[in-house]
Amino acid sequence: MPGEGRCRFCKPYADDIVAKNELCYARWDRFPVSKGHLLVMPFRHAPDYFSLNTEEKHAMTDLIDVCIGILNGNFQPDGYNIGYNIGAAAGQSVMHCHCHIIPRYRGDTDNPKGGIRRVVAGMHYKDNPMRKASDARLK
Repeated sequence: MPGEGRCRFCKPYADDIVAKNELCYARWDRFPVSKGHLLVMPFRHAPDYFSLNTEEKHAMTDLIDVCIGILNGNFQPDGYNIGYNIGAAAGQSVMHCHCHIIPRYRGDTDNPKGGIRRVVAGMHYKDNPMRKASDARLK
């Protein structure tokens, strides 16, 4: 049910809601990284995607589709990054499951190749010790 939890995402203000269904709602990100940055989340408090039940996961996906229609109609982005930050190590700052829908526009970054992979300054795949095992499975 809406508003069960006590975190700031559990009790949205009606005028913050951009779209909703029975289990989830979408709102504008308060710290957007691009024009049209939206968050989609369940009304029920759940710390992350893996804590959602099957119905909530389906409702999230359905609402993401609705949001893409809203964003395409209002902002005409050239692409999207869509995803979850799960856990503090991955950048999750509010421990209530939410999916970022980040519209992307030509020229919004010098080199968009690799999408969000460029956020993590880790080792390149060719240097990864797991590469041999992965390559062996692909043969």
